[in-house]
Amino acid sequence: MTKQEKIVDVQKRTFDFFQRFTNLDAKSKGYGLTVDHSEKPNVASIASTGFFLSSIIIGINYGYISYEKGYAQVLGTLQTLSKNAAHFHGFFAHFLNMDDATRYQKSEYSTIDTMLCVYGILSVANYFDDHVKKLSENIIARIDWEYFVFKNNDKTYLHMAYNPDKDGDYATEHAGFISQWDMFAEQLGMYVLIADKNPKLAMTLYHDFNRLAYAYDDIPFVGTPGHTLFVYQFPLCWLDLRNIYDDQGVCWFDNAKNATLAHQRFCVDYQNQFKTFSDKLFGLTACHSPAGYKVFHALPNMFGKAITDGTISPCGPLGSFVLTPDISYQSLNGLLKIEGLYGQYGFYDAFNFETTPWLSNRYYGINQGLILLMINAYLSADVYQQVMSHEIIMKGLKELSWIKK
Repeated sequence: MTKQEKIVDVQKRTFDFFQRFTNLDAKSKGYGLTVDHSEKPNVASIASTGFFLSSIIIGINYGYISYEKGYAQVLGTLQTLSKNAAHFHGFFAHFLNMDDATRYQKSEYSTIDTMLCVYGILSVANYFDDHVKKLSENIIARIDWEYFVFKNNDKTYLHMAYNPDKDGDYATEHAGFISQWDMFAEQLGMYVLIADKNPKLAMTLYHDFNRLAYAYDDIPFVGTPGHTLFVYQFPLCWLDLRNIYDDQGVCWFDNAKNATLAHQRFCVDYQNQFKTFSDKLFGLTACHSPAGYKVFHALPNMFGKAITDGTISPCGPLGSFVLTPDISYQSLNGLLKIEGLYGQYGFYDAFNFETTPWLSNRYYGINQGLILLMINAYLSADVYQQVMSHEIIMKGLKELSWIKK
């Protein structure tokens, strides 16, 4: 296959994942919900569902699905999110029961997972008719961002989540709000959404979070405390921030590119310690591993040491395709050489060659979505075009003084 054919093949198989692992039973209250991962078909992820919505645009534009079928899937999903999906002040539960969209066990109501779903909703809002747009607007309008705002030492932050159960997910024996977005991480897109409703609050929140100045060798970037790769990538699945700078001169696209390059350099430097690492197989992120689902951390980070067992996920390098296309394409070629890693629905979630060679046997919805949207951003920017032309996003960028130069 040619280079183009290889990349498009990944796009097609990953699109097929969402068709296979989304509830498309027209009689179900959970219609349109997508699995958290393929080995637990009864548990849906609200973030995965956002990626599913965006996948429909790609599917229609590339002829993987008819407009009529795609429209029906989008409409049904939005009706589920509007009427059935568990939410608190408009924020969705992180995990939902696949069959009826109720809250799964004691899952938290999550700002970040709601954000990922909302961007999926925004991507289809302009693409289809006024009925879809109206449903989308209603779901987004009910999100009460201000309810999650609080002050700490003269700084204004958003809480990350809420759990009404003291023994619930992330609750640490206390019911109520959970943690805060007091540092740069994957929450960037929230401020754009908030700026549509409350520009002054959005700007305050945006300016108040901490920015850590990192460098790996000669590669500088604003980093997250843990320096795991997905946090740089997720906002750029929908926001085309190429050549867009904030009022402090930061381009978050360039920052994510540098973070990717730093991850690659780290893996090259540590390939003598971890047999899985190389210049093509790189990027420490959140993924399946021989010990279950883990979040891995490269240097530099707040821990002062790398946290890894050598596991690599294809969503690391492929989730940076629009950032580092040449490097990511070489990674694609390297990944395709690993026997058994590339399946009917794209790349399995991870692999590890440190002792006995191990390949994940599952697909994670958010990692599949990351690969799909970042590859599409490189190929044809179908989702970027829809999101960046939405009035909420255009207003939000303007109010935050994120200006194209």
